[in-house]
Amino acid sequence: MIGRWIFASVFGLATVAAVAMVVVTWTEPDAGRWLFLAFAALFAVMTWSVLFPQKPKPEPAGTRFVPAWFVDGAILALGILILLAVASCIFGGK
Repeated sequence: MIGRWIFASVFGLATVAAVAMVVVTWTEPDAGRWLFLAFAALFAVMTWSVLFPQKPKPEPAGTRFVPAWFVDGAILALGILILLAVASCIFGGK
C-alpha cells in the first residue's frame, strides 16, 4: 500500500514538472510545449492509474477468437512504414 503512494508521488511530481514546463514555454514559438503537454498527460494518467486501480473483471465463460491475420497485417504495415521512413532519410535527403 505504501508503494502505491510512493509511485503516485513520483508520477504526480513529474506531472507538476511537465505542466510547469508547459506554462514556462507557452509563449515560445517552438512546438516543445506540445511535447511537455503530452508528457504531462501521460504522467497524469499514470498517477491516476496507480491511485485508482481498476477492479479485475470476471473471466468470460467462453473463449474469443482473435484473427491472427489482423495482427499480422498491422505488424506488416508498421514494418513497411518504418522501412519507408528509413529509406526516405537515406536516399531522399538533400
